[in-house]
Amino acid sequence: MKTLLFLNGLDGWQTGIEDGFNYLQSQGAISDLKWFYFEEFAKKTSSKLCMLKMFEIANEFLPELIVFFHIGKFSIDKEFLVELKVLQSKPIIVYDEGDMYGTWAKPITPSMKILIKGADVISVRGFGKFYSSISKLNKNIIYTPNHVDIARFDKKTSTLISRKYPITFIGNRVKPRILSAIRRMPGAKGREKFVLALGKVFPKSFKLFGNGWGNFLGNQGPIDFQKQIDIIQESSITVDYEHYPNIPYFFSNRLPIALFSGTVYVCHYHQGFENIFRNCDFIFFFKSNNEAISIIKFLQSLDTIDLIERCKRARLFALANFTPEVVWKNFYYNILKLN
Repeated sequence: MKTLLFLNGLDGWQTGIEDGFNYLQSQGAISDLKWFYFEEFAKKTSSKLCMLKMFEIANEFLPELIVFFHIGKFSIDKEFLVELKVLQSKPIIVYDEGDMYGTWAKPITPSMKILIKGADVISVRGFGKFYSSISKLNKNIIYTPNHVDIARFDKKTSTLISRKYPITFIGNRVKPRILSAIRRMPGAKGREKFVLALGKVFPKSFKLFGNGWGNFLGNQGPIDFQKQIDIIQESSITVDYEHYPNIPYFFSNRLPIALFSGTVYVCHYHQGFENIFRNCDFIFFFKSNNEAISIIKFLQSLDTIDLIERCKRARLFALANFTPEVVWKNFYYNILKLN
């Protein structure tokens, strides 16, 4: 199946998606593959010229499958989508959205609504309000979890026995917008309280990486996205407080990256995690900061061999479930089931 990907972000930014679909082509599932970074092109020109370019590429390539990724505020119109749908190749059109929308503070954009209504399949990372909003417009919805989108930067082939960092948190502090604390990202306030609590209880062993943390205990400053894998591989215990804590089945790419890097992982509970991570002794979920602290103290009480074996199982689980090859293969075949 000839496949065309319309990717968001800067050119070359979506390494995981590129790797996943390249794998599908290497396995013969995709006969021919092309992608175009529409967001970067639009910033250099305009949305109107970008749509013309996207149609030009599609009309020349004649794909059987077109996938849009995170359209956000990029401006498209209904006519553009109709033109794609009536191409000679009659492509299946899919919209993959990895972010969470659907609330009054973060409403579905006009372009998103056009795609949601017009696409054959919608792919999402979680359920809850966003899923409910989409299902009113389109019933063909598939679940696609976040993947290890920096797997190509993994330089180590084995799980380290000796670790530099006892407890590590990687994530940014998302501050309120000017004059509006209401529009703050869900979970941001809880993340701050979590980080404060861990810094207080583990002042010497807790290390914090990310933007905006200022004088918080353990702050090591920001790191490049691709280099976080080096930090996590040197961490005995990796902790996190996910954004969107009330969205069932949602987790950011931080979770699969941590497991892939070979570390035990402690994060805020989301409904459905007990189904995804059933019988996994390397990942732990908390519903309060006190519970998180108790989990960390339990993990610290384990002997080194036990902890490292759990870290190895974490990596094996990620390799089996969250690499780009696995996630986008499942995405592809889930689409075929609906068409």
